[in-house]
Amino acid sequence: MLYAPQRSLRQPLSLLLVALLSASLHGCGGSSSDDSHDTPENGTSSSAQSQQSSLSSSQAISSASSSSSESAVSSSSEGAVSSSSSSTSDQSSSRSERASTTADWDGLAVPADPGAGNTWKLVDAVSDDFNYSAPGDDKGQAFYERWSEGFINSWQGPGLTDYHDPNSSVTEGNLVIEATRKPETDEVYTGAIHSKTSVQYPVYVEARVKIMDQVLANAVWMLSADSTEEIDIVEAYGSSRPDQTWFAERMHLSHHVFIRDPFQDYQPKDEGSWYTDGRLWREQFSRVGVYWRDPWHLEYYIDGELVRTVSGEEIIDPEGYTNGTGLSKQMQIIVDAEDQDWRSDNGIMATDEELSDPDKNRFYVDWIRVYKPASMTPDTSDDDTASNMGATVTTDFDAFFATGKDGEPVADDSIEGFNPSADGNINYNTLGDWGDYSITVPEDGDYRVEVNVASPTQSGLAANVMIDETDAGQIAITTTGGWETYETFSLDTPVTLTAGTHTVKIQSAGSATWQWNGNLIRLVQFGE
Repeated sequence: MLYAPQRSLRQPLSLLLVALLSASLHGCGGSSSDDSHDTPENGTSSSAQSQQSSLSSSQAISSASSSSSESAVSSSSEGAVSSSSSSTSDQSSSRSERASTTADWDGLAVPADPGAGNTWKLVDAVSDDFNYSAPGDDKGQAFYERWSEGFINSWQGPGLTDYHDPNSSVTEGNLVIEATRKPETDEVYTGAIHSKTSVQYPVYVEARVKIMDQVLANAVWMLSADSTEEIDIVEAYGSSRPDQTWFAERMHLSHHVFIRDPFQDYQPKDEGSWYTDGRLWREQFSRVGVYWRDPWHLEYYIDGELVRTVSGEEIIDPEGYTNGTGLSKQMQIIVDAEDQDWRSDNGIMATDEELSDPDKNRFYVDWIRVYKPASMTPDTSDDDTASNMGATVTTDFDAFFATGKDGEPVADDSIEGFNPSADGNINYNTLGDWGDYSITVPEDGDYRVEVNVASPTQSGLAANVMIDETDAGQIAITTTGGWETYETFSLDTPVTLTAGTHTVKIQSAGSATWQWNGNLIRLVQFGE
């Protein structure tokens, strides 16, 4: 799918209708350059785009016009799981309480490699087994914990598509995207939903789906908030019409990078981007996954088998549309069905009969699961039993009671102050952002102030510390190599505190515009 006016279609010419010889594939996610639906001009800078740390689903990440660009989840290690036990070891503890204590994918190993010393950890904020009921006109709390209706902005879809909230629902353990005729028009009502949480490399995203028997596109895909980077997980056309067999046998595994103005789009056009193994995708559920390892490497998996790898600048972004950053931006997950104008403009249109047939007009998603690599090495940094240390008080960076910014706003940063994450972290932290924390220490003593932070920025990183409105000093921070590669830095000199509650202010400092992601604040007492 794509948020773009056009893309070229590669397939054997003998299998195409004559009318399609000059057509281009116009896919999911956005308006054409002359469309009345404008794309948001609120993307993040290349530094911001690389940021991650699981943002909470209640926080906007980039756009007032994109009501659902609310959070981001990511990790910086590479890889995948080697056994079903390691792939599922973290799932039960991270998944929110539901009617069942297990998810549909439990026991299914993540087929990609998480890297040496890593295992896969489920990202619960955007994983869903759809084992609940969510009627189309009143989807309820279980749905809205993770998803929002419609597209990531006000765009209503390509071609004859009209995204219509009641056309998405959850029933009998499946997300159902339904296609119906918009009354008294040639347009097609379809469902569309998008994740409240964004994801970013390294991340594995997999969906178990069954394609509808329609000429419409069925899609599970990812798109950045500024609509310039896209990764397609599922893209398929399942129609049983005899002239559509070529499409019905194929799953499109691809990605896009864009320049919005003047519009330019790049996607790979090699034959391998149209995967086929002889199955008809409408006839059974299939697992389709992508491992977004880093900005220059994607791996595609079908039913747990690696079927396609694209790696390197020459296939990810040979035209340089990302200015050397590759697929680096946070992306939201979108699930939808679409009439695409490259098809309907050439007479390949859904009929009233097809759209009224419940055996043909429903795209089923059994589940979507998202994993990120996590270290298997126990974190002993919080061990307060060391012989030369007393009590350790640990506070999540997202536990501030007030936040804000001192200084000039930063281009492409729509968040004023610290931005919370689902894992207790904060990100989108630019120079001058601060948070106030209420921290209680158990006894009088000297304490070392530590911050556990992550940043790939090479220089100009720091954190100013104030305690009870008194300057305690500046923590020098050096690059950690990634937005989710956390290291601990501390004040050079201890602070003397009395037992009780203190107000601690942490503010990003230094000279770099984009600063660091924050994980933990620690006050470590020096022993006798």
